[in-house]
Amino acid sequence: MNQIQTMRVFVCVAEQQSFRRAAHHLGVSNALVTRSIAMLEGHLNTRLIHRTTRNLSLTEAGVRYLDGCRALLEEFDHLESSVAHAVREPAGTLRVVASGLLSPLALTPLVSSFRHRYPELRVQLTVSEGPLDVLDSGYDVGIVTGNRLDGNPTLIGHALAPNPFVACAAPAYLERRGEPRLPDDLPGHDWVTLASHQHAPAWQLVGHDGIAHSVTVRPTCTVNQLALVQAAAVAGAGIAVLPEPCVAGALASGTLVRLMAGYRIDDPDTQLSLVYPNRQYVPARTRSFVEHALDHFSAQPARERTDYGFLRPPRGPDRSDIVTGLQ
Repeated sequence: MNQIQTMRVFVCVAEQQSFRRAAHHLGVSNALVTRSIAMLEGHLNTRLIHRTTRNLSLTEAGVRYLDGCRALLEEFDHLESSVAHAVREPAGTLRVVASGLLSPLALTPLVSSFRHRYPELRVQLTVSEGPLDVLDSGYDVGIVTGNRLDGNPTLIGHALAPNPFVACAAPAYLERRGEPRLPDDLPGHDWVTLASHQHAPAWQLVGHDGIAHSVTVRPTCTVNQLALVQAAAVAGAGIAVLPEPCVAGALASGTLVRLMAGYRIDDPDTQLSLVYPNRQYVPARTRSFVEHALDHFSAQPARERTDYGFLRPPRGPDRSDIVTGLQ
């Protein structure tokens, strides 16, 4: 017995005060209405309706049950409507987790413009220095560095933009230890690294000639937060490799000096990506944020450097996988 549907039949019979009119109103047969009420009364082991050839009335139990059915069905319909609406229209709270390797200068404009576009949505942004677990932690979207899919069919991912890293050090450190000019000079220096960065302290530097140089360094100081890496570098503790957006201000002010300017740090784990759960029904708030993020990072022509150091991908990314993943 479909309890919800049977309750609807009972409410309709009570409101129409007729089995025949209830059947007509519901678009079903008289026999189905009669059978539904009989099953309901049998299930409850009590009579709900007094019926004669001319009249129909509710018993005391029927009146009480009618009030309860109306309240329950109203709540049930509201629940279904709100859930269906959340899939169709952005609503509620969007939970975003971002890697600690990202600069607030990269995240703030994205979140701010999204809130401006969807003012009815709330955004809860968490920055994590450790490994990101979008699924088990209940987040809607993750903004990560590198490829975090690893063939995981439960996640959908999109590359957003490069997140260039630079090697830098404080003027006081360089005055004391000298400035490295070539990749081979780097291993002999003091290094401040992030403990959670899986591939540190190995870096690949690519020169203007396209030749790659693999450099392995020995950290003399490791910390668990990106801000502490920068603070230690500013204090003269050693050389640090940091996201360019994070240190743009320090480089401009001279607090830190960019090193090895003729080389770029080529590491796929610095790529900025967006991931979210691969579900049949993705909430509209997630779908809207994914589309907004792709628009946000594709707003500039290919390889145009932004104020925050990002090299953005070409305009108009292929979104065929979005359509598949978000239907």
